[in-house]
Amino acid sequence: MAGAWKPESIRRDRAAAFRREIMPYIRYMGQSGFPGFLSLVFIVSAIGYGKLISDLSPNFPVAATGVVVLTPVLCWSPLRTLLRPADTVYLMPREHEMGMYLRGSLLRSARLSFSVAAVVLLLYMPIYRQGVHEGEAAILVLAAIALKLVNAAGAWRERQLNWSSQRTAYRWLRWLLTAAVIGMALSYSWWIALGLVVLAVAAMTLLYRLPNAQGFPWERLIEEEENTRRRMGLFFSMFIDVPVVSSRVKRRSYLAWLLPTISFSRSRTFQYLYAATLFRTEIGGILVRLLLLGGTVVFWAAGEGYGQGWGAALAYMLFLLIYFVQLGSLRHSHRYTVWKQIYPLPERQHMDGVMSVDRWASLTGAILLWLPCGITLFLQGIALPAVAALAGVLLYAGMWRPSRLRVRMEKELDEDA
Repeated sequence: MAGAWKPESIRRDRAAAFRREIMPYIRYMGQSGFPGFLSLVFIVSAIGYGKLISDLSPNFPVAATGVVVLTPVLCWSPLRTLLRPADTVYLMPREHEMGMYLRGSLLRSARLSFSVAAVVLLLYMPIYRQGVHEGEAAILVLAAIALKLVNAAGAWRERQLNWSSQRTAYRWLRWLLTAAVIGMALSYSWWIALGLVVLAVAAMTLLYRLPNAQGFPWERLIEEEENTRRRMGLFFSMFIDVPVVSSRVKRRSYLAWLLPTISFSRSRTFQYLYAATLFRTEIGGILVRLLLLGGTVVFWAAGEGYGQGWGAALAYMLFLLIYFVQLGSLRHSHRYTVWKQIYPLPERQHMDGVMSVDRWASLTGAILLWLPCGITLFLQGIALPAVAALAGVLLYAGMWRPSRLRVRMEKELDEDA
């Protein structure tokens, strides 16, 4: 019995239980056709990448590309501890024995983040070798490893800080310094970058010593674990209902101003509800990030003129397809809410509200993502791919998608009856 309470064995048991928990959702995801979609994205991306490195333009922004693709993967330092709120009662008294527990979590998380960084670095290496620093690939690898280790140490220290504002400020500073080091190294000289690294590490070490910090940040680690599970549940909810998913509400000022445009009346109850859900939960945040990332990619593809503009149109439609799939999880947000059975609101009104929000979000996302692609192609005198892509997407978002959504909701209504 005493052996069962060893913290490291608890972590192993929880990891095994979590794998058993998500295995059915993985099977449902496999049956949905999503792996086939990922395979298509991989094939198209591989073709585009091969064409890029085989015919790299002399004016290609090697340094800027390196900053954009390497900074996120070198700074990203996730940590899955599998801690639960009840652990502040049962495990906190044994905090002095949590060293092995934390070490195992750090090693498993580090393997993931280092693997992602290695893949991105390998993909960037052919571009780097054709740049201004030929023959310095070994130095780039060593520098990436050093920056990854420094960022991992900084991320752990940020988790120990008491206030969220401090964690946010230090995280931004760490990302900016990493981007500056990478930019200096790729644009000028590794010796200048080395000096900047020494100064940055010394400054950050001093700054990290200033605020008060916890030795073992229980609440922060538990919150981070809950956020990770929530994001995974949100992802799996696109393929199958995940009743245990809880939404994290966050006010987004750049979207909140849209909510008062919906009249707060009985006939628009569900429209108001789902619009607020879209703006304030993680669904809206994910959609905004998809639009930003997709806009950057399609703008770059359109500027390069791949395939006479059809490459940019294809990238536009692929990102928009991911956007639509993510938006589809909105209809499950309040499926298990009890108050719908309490208040005298017709189910048809519920369906119309969801479809209205979904339609406007689909059309808005389609237009916003098209702008960097369409305007760039029009300026180059390439109109047909831009017009064809927009026409096809608007036809899908305005007609075919609403009809499919209605059929699915009616089927779910019959199942719940």
